Amino acid sequence: MHKFLVLTACCLLLLPVLARAQAQDEVLSESLQKEHQKADENERKVRELTKKAGRISTRLSDIEHDVTMLKGRIREQEKVLADIRENERQAQQDHFTLEKEKERITMELSGLMRTLWPVHLQNVRSRFEGVEDWATFDRRFHWLADIYAATSRKLDEARANSRKIALNLENQRQLAEEAEKQLAQVNGSKDRLLNNQYALRRNLRKINRQKENAETELTDILASIENLKYQLQSQKTKRFALYKRALPWPVRGRVVAGFNLKASPPERGLAIGAADGSTVQSIFWGKVVHNDTLRGFGHVVIIYHGYNYYSLYAYLSDTFVRNGQEVEKNEPLGTVGYFPKLDGPGLYFELRFHQKPINPETWLTALR
Repeated sequence: MHKFLVLTACCLLLLPVLARAQAQDEVLSESLQKEHQKADENERKVRELTKKAGRISTRLSDIEHDVTMLKGRIREQEKVLADIRENERQAQQDHFTLEKEKERITMELSGLMRTLWPVHLQNVRSRFEGVEDWATFDRRFHWLADIYAATSRKLDEARANSRKIALNLENQRQLAEEAEKQLAQVNGSKDRLLNNQYALRRNLRKINRQKENAETELTDILASIENLKYQLQSQKTKRFALYKRALPWPVRGRVVAGFNLKASPPERGLAIGAADGSTVQSIFWGKVVHNDTLRGFGHVVIIYHGYNYYSLYAYLSDTFVRNGQEVEKNEPLGTVGYFPKLDGPGLYFELRFHQKPINPETWLTALR
């Protein structure tokens, strides 16, 4: 009766523990759901950024193609510019030659004028002075006519040379103007392309940084989800009911008296004989809810395993745990002490579901 009252009290004390376990499950599930929502949002963000980066890369590829095409055009423009520069240089050379020709013509014309001008003045002052006969007059006439004709040709040559020089200067001006125009087009094309390339590359770097940050955040969220899943799964897999016939024995020894509720008095647990000083271990994860002496059972440790399952370890000589401590499966609880029924070292072990004793041998692994 006394043992029943102790277990009933333990049940009442453990009600908040059970409630906390259920509440923890709910908190974990809610956190997991939130992390999944965050992960979905980040995945969507990563997909959008990936698409955006893809579009920019495509545009950049188009720009690279345009750059290649424009480089070809620039080479053609530069070739045209080089031809213009060559024509300009040739025009300058022609101008130099024409200036030399002009100088030569001017000198020859000056010589003719120096020869012709005194004769012309003499003829004006005395038209036939010194002319003794018709033959002399005729020679002088023809000589003067030849001089006039040569002078006229030189004047025509000088005028033609002047026209060539004027045309050459105009050609040089047009070539220089065309060269300036071509150079401006080339430089403008280069600047525009370089600016477009720079802007796109800068934008692509920005998008890639955003994508990397989103991927890093997603990785953290997925790791958090895995951690929450592990916690949730651990709580679920640590359910006592799932380990029937798979629990370890609490102590190495031999069963002296088995579970028998029909015996008089009823045997509600196992009497296990063990070597003196043998270690008693917890058969499952749980929480220490009793660690004290109990009349008729010596020093007793009771572990609550969740979902209304308890294990009891009696006649301990000493213990290694404290009340409220969470223990692992196979964690040492203490050592066996004197068991009056065996008149020697041993352990009395019980399992309870709610407040009813259950046969431990149907839960523990088979003895070898």
